[in-house]
Amino acid sequence: MRAAFLEIDLSAIRHNVRAIQAMVPEGTQIAAIVKANAYGHGAPEVSRACVEAGATLLCVAIADEGVELREAGIDAPVLVLGPPDPGEADLYLRHDLIATLSDPEHARMMAAAAREAGGVARVHVKLDSGMGRHGARGAVAEELARTLSDCPEVRVEGVFSHLADACNEDLSWSCEQLRRFLATLGLFGVDTAGKRPMIHLANSAAIVRMPTTHHDAVRPGAILYGLNPGFAPELMLDDLRPALSLRARLATVKTVEAGEPVGYNRAWFAERDSRIAVLPLGYADGYPRTLSNNADVLVAGRRCPLVGLVSMDAITIDVTDVPGAAIGDEAVLIGAQSGERVTVEELAARAGTIVEEIVGRLTRRLPRVFLGREDAS
Repeated sequence: MRAAFLEIDLSAIRHNVRAIQAMVPEGTQIAAIVKANAYGHGAPEVSRACVEAGATLLCVAIADEGVELREAGIDAPVLVLGPPDPGEADLYLRHDLIATLSDPEHARMMAAAAREAGGVARVHVKLDSGMGRHGARGAVAEELARTLSDCPEVRVEGVFSHLADACNEDLSWSCEQLRRFLATLGLFGVDTAGKRPMIHLANSAAIVRMPTTHHDAVRPGAILYGLNPGFAPELMLDDLRPALSLRARLATVKTVEAGEPVGYNRAWFAERDSRIAVLPLGYADGYPRTLSNNADVLVAGRRCPLVGLVSMDAITIDVTDVPGAAIGDEAVLIGAQSGERVTVEELAARAGTIVEEIVGRLTRRLPRVFLGREDAS
């Protein structure tokens, strides 16, 4: 196996699903967000773990991600959060994927695909309550409701929206979005007797901070993976477990004399005779170049500074203070080692970004090693 790899603890994923389930009302379903290769963790394996722990719906961003789950043998309901494209509408019927509609044309598109397939298109309606991206609002929402009433080939199974600002200390905009969302639900049969569509609004931050948004289902993303999506650290659930670690083995250890440069553009100079270790991964694996001269890596449980620029396939760290460091030793770029830890939150802060980008950009050329495949609970 390659000397740079990810370890994914599936027992942590299952634990987090159950921890989230314990904090929402009884009967509220878990719609696990597994888009973007499950935030870099590995979508098929994470999806199985989520379903094992009780998640009843899996959410992806594009149809191809849903097809990947079906081809991996996962038969749980899969909602594609992004809008359907005319060229792929048939995929939803062939693979029993749930489409998201936010425009009357989407409804007509899915109705045509259902007629062609001789089946029924399963859909959720997305409302724009203040995010300003995908989602119907105002007159478009009204037209979408009328169009759907004329499309017996389309079955509306859910209605949802997405919160734009739920990590903000000030929740006034999120409360306004909730008000708008609730005011529009009646267009889609939510206020009628009998069976009605599933209602879902809460993302990770709202699950933790806004119990009034929990409704029929909640959609955990970052917290599903034990990550803080951006709210105050003291609000983070103590019981959640990070599931991902990034590890590598030292490929080279060499001595660099004081005053000598390391890496492209001579972006770092040794202030003393130094021992420099090279790790065999870089920005082509998704490790951010913005961490150049701005991150720590664990070796033998000690923090070693990343020195020089992050290259496409290599980074260099200063292991002078780890005298025994040698080729083949383990380095931890994300995760724990001998009581010390480098978190995704730390790297995101250093890189000036969010945790979702750090893990979401970890490429598939990094092998995933899955731990805890068996549910020991």
